[in-house]
Amino acid sequence: MRVVIAGGGLVGLSLAALLRLRGAEPVVLERMPPGDYIRRGFMLGHQGFHALDELGVLADIRARGRAIAPTPDGSSAAIAVEVGSLLHRLADGVPVRYRHTVTGLLRDPSGRVTGVAVDGPDGAAEIAADLVVACDGTRSRVREMAGLAAERAPLAEGKIEWMSPVPTDEVFAMAYLSNGSHIGFFSWPEGSFGWRMHDRCGREAAVAPGIAAFIAAWERLLPPSSAGVRGLTSTDELRYSEDELLTCPEWWTPGVVLVGDAAHFFGPETGASAGIGIADAHALAQAVATTADPDAACAAYTAWRAPVVRPYEAMDPGRRRLLGAPIPEPRPEERWPPPAG
Repeated sequence: MRVVIAGGGLVGLSLAALLRLRGAEPVVLERMPPGDYIRRGFMLGHQGFHALDELGVLADIRARGRAIAPTPDGSSAAIAVEVGSLLHRLADGVPVRYRHTVTGLLRDPSGRVTGVAVDGPDGAAEIAADLVVACDGTRSRVREMAGLAAERAPLAEGKIEWMSPVPTDEVFAMAYLSNGSHIGFFSWPEGSFGWRMHDRCGREAAVAPGIAAFIAAWERLLPPSSAGVRGLTSTDELRYSEDELLTCPEWWTPGVVLVGDAAHFFGPETGASAGIGIADAHALAQAVATTADPDAACAAYTAWRAPVVRPYEAMDPGRRRLLGAPIPEPRPEERWPPPAG
């Protein structure tokens, strides 16, 4: 089966490597230059362990990271690591066409997708495919061009994140605040990463109190993360966002299938988006390996993954808060930005 993977990030690289292990030669298209990625702390959930073990990279990632909630059998609920460690490991040996952007989908007279139009360093081109896989994230252009609907639910809160070069003694901690929002962090051998939910206010207001005030407020709410957050030196190291939950009623249409964040995106409390995306890739690779019919492969993928993914979507804590009682006001010491005066 001729497979084109749109997106050479974590899920796209996992899928490509898993397909290659099964004898396929997918074409991977990535719009960014080689080696470029957004540096961030990364919590690799157990849902992705089996796929990475099959690829022979799990042991290396365990050695590079730190186990979150280790289990007696030597496994863990998750692994804390800087995401580049995993991306570089997955990219090893996987051919990727970097600086290539999908600009359109090719279709036959029946409307079935039969490939992609791309723009790259050598200009415009067309690539034929039996199956185009959208691994291009929550704002997937491939999903939009294929006409697959995406339902978005903006979270009630904003989110602020930081990444520090200073590790902490404790690997992971998370706490809920009086209004039901939360704050958390995790640490790996070379650094630490933290996030918290707070009033939607925009980046300018979120960083206005300054880095010293931010560090002091953070330490009061989550003392185990103190060493890490004290490693920050500037508000330029703070990232503000206003996230949306995402679910897609259908994950495929003839010739196109959605995987990972292109198909579903969970709130930060689940800690599961990455692991589930890698498990999606594992299921799709196995489905493709069992049949020459792309529609049959997509049907099998959906049948295997829907019973796993849909409950996460339904029970996401962020979604439950959107459907529940009005959110109470937090205590003054929990507010960010802090109240005036």
